[in-house]
Amino acid sequence: MKFTLRWKVLGLVILSVVTITTVISIVTIRNIVSRGNERIAAYREVLLSERKHQIQGYVEMAIKIVQKSPFQQARAVLAAARYGEHGYIWINDFNNVMVVHPDPRLEGKDQSDLKDPNGVYILREITKTCKDKGEGFIEYMWKMPGDETLKPKISFAKSIPGTKWIAGTGVYIDDINTQVAKEKSRIDAELSSTVSQFVVLALTVTFLLLIFAHFIVKRYITGPLETISNTIKNFNNDLSITIPVTTEDEVGTLARWLNEHFSSLRTIIHLVSEVTERLHAQAGTIVSAVNQQTDFTSHLSSSVVEISSTMEEFSSTASQIAQHSQGVVDRADKSLEDTKHGAAEVETLTMKIVDLNGNIRTNLEEIVKLGKKSKEINKIMEIINNIANQTKLIAFNAALEAASAGEAGKRFGVVAVEIRRLADSVVSSTGEIESKITEILDAVNRLVMSSEKSSQLIQEGQEYATHTVEMLMEGIESVDETSSAARQISLSTKQQQIASSQVVIALKDIEKGVQSANDSAFKSHAIVAELTDLSEQLRSLVLTFKHEKDPAGPHGAVLELG
Repeated sequence: MKFTLRWKVLGLVILSVVTITTVISIVTIRNIVSRGNERIAAYREVLLSERKHQIQGYVEMAIKIVQKSPFQQARAVLAAARYGEHGYIWINDFNNVMVVHPDPRLEGKDQSDLKDPNGVYILREITKTCKDKGEGFIEYMWKMPGDETLKPKISFAKSIPGTKWIAGTGVYIDDINTQVAKEKSRIDAELSSTVSQFVVLALTVTFLLLIFAHFIVKRYITGPLETISNTIKNFNNDLSITIPVTTEDEVGTLARWLNEHFSSLRTIIHLVSEVTERLHAQAGTIVSAVNQQTDFTSHLSSSVVEISSTMEEFSSTASQIAQHSQGVVDRADKSLEDTKHGAAEVETLTMKIVDLNGNIRTNLEEIVKLGKKSKEINKIMEIINNIANQTKLIAFNAALEAASAGEAGKRFGVVAVEIRRLADSVVSSTGEIESKITEILDAVNRLVMSSEKSSQLIQEGQEYATHTVEMLMEGIESVDETSSAARQISLSTKQQQIASSQVVIALKDIEKGVQSANDSAFKSHAIVAELTDLSEQLRSLVLTFKHEKDPAGPHGAVLELG
């Protein structure tokens, strides 16, 4: 729910008034109730004081009777004396022994243990008070004769001068409570009526204050603000309006600020209108200049493109010549390098052939030595084979001996069998080794024959390689002369190509500059066109504001605040 400023201000005023009224009402009602309680307490005190004064008079009278009359006569008078419905006089001594009492059975008896249900020792307290102060009052609970309920009672006692006796009497004060209750009811009714009247008065005052506050808020706050708000809301682009200031408060300050704001807006709109007119006038001139620049740059761009195309064709031709010349140079250089490399390779090959021939001779000698070593190994294998055969024979004899020895030679027989098996294995291995050695000897013989043939062929290749090196050295001189001539042609062609390329690059830069200028001109033309449209729109928008004061017009009315 949206609350207006009027209701917000009224809400604050209502809250303040209600709060103040409530506080005043609570304080006032508490004071009224407190005064009522004070009146009730005072009324009870008056009634109690009357009773105290009454029983105090009876005790004073009894003391006078005792002082002026013989004891027996005074005793008879006091024992028979009565006042009210239950009032009587008694006398006790300082030892709490009853001396005179309407009930003769209590006379001469110690009443020190006499106490009420609340534990108050009646005569002890009376005697103590009279010894200390000479007289005094005491309150306690006691049963009323003919009624078993406890009633509040007050007694007064006083020491009889010249004796060790105490005269006292008491009276029930429950009727005082009854009278106080009646008075309290009357006072409560009176207080209730007073509070009701006060509440009605407070509500009336609050209502009147709220009406007054509503008038003040509407007259001096929300009313002027609504006027200002409606004026701003409905001004319809009319900046010539002026709000008269009739107050010096915040609302008046707001009205002055709005008037200053309208004045500033009028000035700004007027300046914007003048600038818009000048801008609209200058836009046409700028458009004409931009169109001329666009035509010139277009013509210049076409010329530069034609020159650039011609130079590019010339540069392309020079580039092709340079490429062909460079190809000749490259091929000549490559032929020279290949020839030199071939000569070096052939020379290296010759040296390697010589080395190879030497290595073959060395290998041939080593192979012959290997054949001799193989024959020696063959002889050693024959010796090993003979030893193995003898070992087999010994192992066989040992096995026979172990078999004849019975159980004792059983283990030895096993060892003999293993030895014979190893001997068989050795014989078998030596046989295989002899076979391999025989194969090696055959291979060595074949290798010797092959190496001798290879040595002869290598010798012939060495002679041919030497002849080839001599021919290549003669070709190197011719290729070197051809390469020098091709290099001179390529250098001249490259210089021509570089010059053409520089001209083409310069023309392209000029073309880019012209194109950039042309693009800028087109962009400027578009911007100027857009600027013209914007100035026209701005002029139309400015014309919608009425910024000149016209007192005779429909907008010349003034608005009152407050």
